[in-house]
Amino acid sequence: MGALAALGFEPVLMPHAASGADGSRDWVSASIADRVSDFHAAFADPSIRAVLSVIGGNHSAQMVQELDFELIQSNPKIFCGYSDTTSLLHAIHAKTGMVTFYGPALVPEFGEPDGPDREVIDHWRRVICEPVAPGELPAVPWQSGESRMDADPESRNMVRRTPEPRVSLRSGTASGPLLGACLPSMLRLAGTQWWPDLRGRLLVIECPEAPYDPPWADADLTQLRNLGVFDEIAGLAIGRTDNWSDSDVEVLHSLVQQATSRTDFPILAGIEVSHSAPLLTIPNGVRGTLDGLTLSIDEAAVHD
Repeated sequence: MGALAALGFEPVLMPHAASGADGSRDWVSASIADRVSDFHAAFADPSIRAVLSVIGGNHSAQMVQELDFELIQSNPKIFCGYSDTTSLLHAIHAKTGMVTFYGPALVPEFGEPDGPDREVIDHWRRVICEPVAPGELPAVPWQSGESRMDADPESRNMVRRTPEPRVSLRSGTASGPLLGACLPSMLRLAGTQWWPDLRGRLLVIECPEAPYDPPWADADLTQLRNLGVFDEIAGLAIGRTDNWSDSDVEVLHSLVQQATSRTDFPILAGIEVSHSAPLLTIPNGVRGTLDGLTLSIDEAAVHD
């Protein structure tokens, strides 16, 4: 909260955001009803200009069926998060047409022991605060690898290392509306009315930390293929991995190539959209371009 205030924002913690687990269900912060109530209240409050996810998890999809999409659409504002929040980002984008933002969350990014990473926050502010096309995702010359799910910032030990390089797995140029996602989390909505339209999209996916691994990614990529996702999208970008070995990264790249072998769209791997750090912001629904080793955001995501 202090990091947001230092950046000039006035953070408001919703009533159930820190209320503790839902009875014996210690894997969620509160009941579905309480989480939905907080969400609706944040959108309905005209003094609140943006809604920021606190942290990830695995159960945001529980909220989707209870959301009042008319309320949300009538009170458009910035909604940003990543990982498990993919379910809410995609459902709202699909049902309302609103731009949603795959990007930093309160605890993992703004809760860094030494303060938020400058490159991450500079890009986030450019995307959500400036009514201009952000342009190319900047190259970030470092990466950190550790689990960002621990809610205690002081327990994290972020060590910067040489970054995973950008690699063109298939050359070419493609443009289309961007869609950012955590690979396993986006599948929570598969086959439902909240699944976004992927036709002509530039899909940007990233993989979570251990125990997620290449065999798990193989299964999820196979599901995307069987859903017909790779027959619809215009291009694919893969984010940097979190604490994966070089050999596991190579396996991931080969799995992506295998899953998309019947297609010809361009594929870029190693971009700065990581489950750890750096996590640059992708505005869902805003037009972008993938060209060789670059991914750009070609339109403003916000307006005056």
